[in-house]
Amino acid sequence: MRIVILSHAHPTFSKGGGEIAAYNLFKGINETNIHEAWFVARADAKLMHLGTPVAALNEREYLIAGNAGISHLTATIDLGDDSDFAGMLRNIQPDVVHFHHYIFLGVEMIRAAKRVCPNAKIVLTLHEYIAICMNSGQMIKKDGRLCYRSSPRECAQCFPDWTAEDFFLRERYIKTYFNLVDQFISPSEFLRQRYIAWGIPAEKIMVIENGLPPGEKLPPRSLRADESRGRFAYFGQINSFKGVDLILEAFAQLPKKVRRLASLDIYGSGLEWQNEDYKNKINKLFEKNKDIIRYHGSYESEELSKLMESIDWVVMGSIWWENSPVVIQEAFKFGRPVICPDIGGMAEKVTNGKGGLNFRARDSLSLKSLITSLLSENDIYQEVTAEIPPYLDFFSCAKKHVEVYER
Repeated sequence: MRIVILSHAHPTFSKGGGEIAAYNLFKGINETNIHEAWFVARADAKLMHLGTPVAALNEREYLIAGNAGISHLTATIDLGDDSDFAGMLRNIQPDVVHFHHYIFLGVEMIRAAKRVCPNAKIVLTLHEYIAICMNSGQMIKKDGRLCYRSSPRECAQCFPDWTAEDFFLRERYIKTYFNLVDQFISPSEFLRQRYIAWGIPAEKIMVIENGLPPGEKLPPRSLRADESRGRFAYFGQINSFKGVDLILEAFAQLPKKVRRLASLDIYGSGLEWQNEDYKNKINKLFEKNKDIIRYHGSYESEELSKLMESIDWVVMGSIWWENSPVVIQEAFKFGRPVICPDIGGMAEKVTNGKGGLNFRARDSLSLKSLITSLLSENDIYQEVTAEIPPYLDFFSCAKKHVEVYER
């Protein structure tokens, strides 16, 4: 079987969870030595050859131009029968075209793939809620409140330059292309239910967790006789949706006697791309917590084992629903419990006492109270780590996908 996997980015140039999950699937399929997979990733213009929207990285990996924005999701490259995109697909002759997102690629690419390869099945993995929500797909209202459902009228309240009719037409336009998809895949049940409520038939969406490269669980960090399990770490992008400011606020509020027992390492990138207000807020919180917080900048996935070896807890602060954060699986893989908000895909993966602990979403005081209790009761750590769920490696993930393709 020949499978083309299209991604909105390539993990060599972008470190988001979606592109990493897509690339892991590509590797997992090829390592079966039975099926063949190609990886086609959208890239910025500066990475492309002049005069063509398709560039080869090697025999099985390509970059493709495009910049389909969130509002209209319209492809920005030629998708006609004589296009480089069509030529690439004809050359590969896939049995399956698997879109591991549609942002930047454009939803029209689904119809183009179906036209060029009419016998190929179309699979689409859903990430966040971009088809449903124009606010970066986060389902957060412009005033900061969580959004529990979408409708053209409610969406128009967030975007006053758009009418309810505009949002109705946007939805109809996207669904026109989604109707061509043979199978949707969701990495979490929570995300699946959101898209069912939006109108995708339940039988067309199945849940398959994203896969990770195989690895060994780490033993708990060695403690000194007088030491608590007080080393926390954040891994991921730094932006307003990820709630790094909320985590920093929680640590700033710790009582002095607790503060002496705690530390927080932040491994992440993206702060330089945020607006000035957010950057200033984060930098002030860094300064306020400089005695217990260390900011290390970006990291590579190959470093994770060594980084997690020296910590006790992985902490998240996301203020949106999240879908299936890769960092949760990575923490489980290396045997580290997760502290995360009690909403969305996070609460699906981590429940109190099983894989970690939850705090009230968007509430720094709730996180502060949880950290305080953890540092006074070391037994909690042993109880929680004993119940860390297994993670899905990319071989098993690829096998599950192949079973879908074969059906």
